[in-house]
Amino acid sequence: MTVTVGEITFIPGLGAGQPSCLLALPPIVTQQTPLMISVHGVARQPIEHLLAFAPLAKQAGVALLVPYFSETQHKRYQQLLHPRRGERADLALLDLVARVSHQHGLRATRWHLFGYSGGGQFVHRFAMLHPQRVARLGVGAAGWYTLPDPTLAYPQGLQGAELLSGSALELDPFLRLPIRVWVGERDNEPDDHLREEPELAQRQGAHRLARAHNWVQAVAAAAQQSGITADIACELLPHAGHSFVRCAERGGLAQKVVSFFFGSAVPGAAAAKRSAL
Repeated sequence: MTVTVGEITFIPGLGAGQPSCLLALPPIVTQQTPLMISVHGVARQPIEHLLAFAPLAKQAGVALLVPYFSETQHKRYQQLLHPRRGERADLALLDLVARVSHQHGLRATRWHLFGYSGGGQFVHRFAMLHPQRVARLGVGAAGWYTLPDPTLAYPQGLQGAELLSGSALELDPFLRLPIRVWVGERDNEPDDHLREEPELAQRQGAHRLARAHNWVQAVAAAAQQSGITADIACELLPHAGHSFVRCAERGGLAQKVVSFFFGSAVPGAAAAKRSAL
């Protein structure tokens, strides 16, 4: 059952495979209203994303959708594919957005897509498979990345990704996307959620800070090889480690994301309080 409290609507998933979501709409919705999607990490705390972004989205006249990928239905949503059942988190998001858009009069066909930590893994892999659905891509402190390397097996590289896309994967549309990667300047230590296999660490780096820089360089190099001028950069968040809340409160993550997506920073984001919702 759909539940609306104040300006926030909770929309339950339809069927076993579709995620539920939180939706915050601006006061006026038109055919030109942009859609921003923010994807949680493996701790599965969508409320944190809602609190950080909803006041900004309202001021910017943007619809905000925060999906919730449950542990049971989408165990490894960050890799797009359930390890046993084969359920696809990327297709589930496509279905969810189509349903919500129809119900609420949203017409955006390309989304401003952000994800943090495990959500950062999800969004960059989603964009690689579905670049036509992404207007701009923001990645926050992903634990590890899919490299634009066709010789490495997916999800470390793109070998076999055509099995997910349904056809030969064309990387150039992804390489043309405006992309920003944000990571806390203190996010340079392994923790319990960081994969540390020696081969992965050797290829991508020992911690999230190094992995972010290395992935940005790899994407830029792949774009250059294809004759594409990449619009990609890695930005450090001051006074922050891996906590999403600290990155938002101390590092100004929410304002930076909204500014990159919509062209101007919205004042007061870091100090926005829960009562603003």
